[in-house]
Amino acid sequence: MTKSALAPIAPNERIHSIDAMRGLALLGIFFVNMIDFHSPWMYIDQIGYWGDHWNQLLMNAIDLFAQASFYPLFSFLFGYGFLILRNRLTARGAPFRSVMVRRLLFLFTLGVIHFTFIWHGDILFTYSLCGFLLLFFVRLKGKALIQIGLVLWLFYVIILFLLMLPFSNADLTTHNPSAIEHSILVYGSGSYLEIMSQRLSDWYYVNGGLNGAFLLFSIFPYFLFGAGFSKKGWFNGDVIHLPFVKKLMLLGALGFAIKISPFLFDSYAFTHLQDSLGGPLVSLFYLSCLSLLYYSGRRIKPFEWVGKMALTNYLLQSIIGTLLFYHYGFGLYGSIEISTGVALVIGIFILQVIGSRSWLNSFQYGPVEWIWRMGTYQKRFSIKRNKKEGMSHENH
Repeated sequence: MTKSALAPIAPNERIHSIDAMRGLALLGIFFVNMIDFHSPWMYIDQIGYWGDHWNQLLMNAIDLFAQASFYPLFSFLFGYGFLILRNRLTARGAPFRSVMVRRLLFLFTLGVIHFTFIWHGDILFTYSLCGFLLLFFVRLKGKALIQIGLVLWLFYVIILFLLMLPFSNADLTTHNPSAIEHSILVYGSGSYLEIMSQRLSDWYYVNGGLNGAFLLFSIFPYFLFGAGFSKKGWFNGDVIHLPFVKKLMLLGALGFAIKISPFLFDSYAFTHLQDSLGGPLVSLFYLSCLSLLYYSGRRIKPFEWVGKMALTNYLLQSIIGTLLFYHYGFGLYGSIEISTGVALVIGIFILQVIGSRSWLNSFQYGPVEWIWRMGTYQKRFSIKRNKKEGMSHENH
């Protein structure tokens, strides 16, 4: 085995539709994360906290179209890309497992840095754990991967729904006035060390104990789905799969009906169903729609530019979001409404589109992606794009 066999995917080997899906997922996740950047979202009553009708309407729209609908898409794409990398490394005669372990260790470390020093709502740490778990399943056939994913996913959906159903009329609100007041005090006016302590406390609130197990149940199945779909060749651009992708789109559209169920039934059981069943189905709808668009030969290049630098742009969103709202930045935490947050998401994402395009005209990878690749392959690669590559970048 020669070390020359180890090299990252070249820019002209990338799958445009997958990059576009990553870009779309980043936008959707940003809409949800922005609320957590500027407000104590974990501790509020999301029905009455925002007060006026306009903000509540926007909150409902985010709930319907974005909440729990984009992290499954991002997770699916991680599993899908996992198998693409495995196939390419295997074809080159390179050792997949050792390469992937280094790749996941980098992600694990970056996740710890992220939730410790930047923002508590990190997904990289959890993704690295799910990636290590996926290593034990990667040799299975596509059908088996999908079947196991379905069992884990539906177990989580059905069991919790049945457990919560008897308590439909109970007051199970997460509204916690003291936690809200403390979060606003610390993030809005605390020192960096006080903010770090609160950040770690918030991270453990979501990820610690049984919540960590539930996170695996609510994320890992999508890794399996992505890996299974990749093995089956679905979403690879082959027109033979077009009828099946159309059926998946129709199935995914049912997710919107499930996502409106809490507005019809005042029950925490249906709130769980909204996120655990409706959200992933809507994710499938978005995935299928974008795939069908690319089957037709059309592209959404702004999403591609952002998606090619997904890790860099994800971290940038956290850095910008916390600098805007935490006391060591502009200190706006707890002082803006949903409508302002939505406007900020749109404005910042447009800047990310422009910045990503400008960067990729001169460089092959995003800066964090470049470091990630060097750590993965234990080799230094040039980040610069030569003039010929720069000119042909938009034609790949």
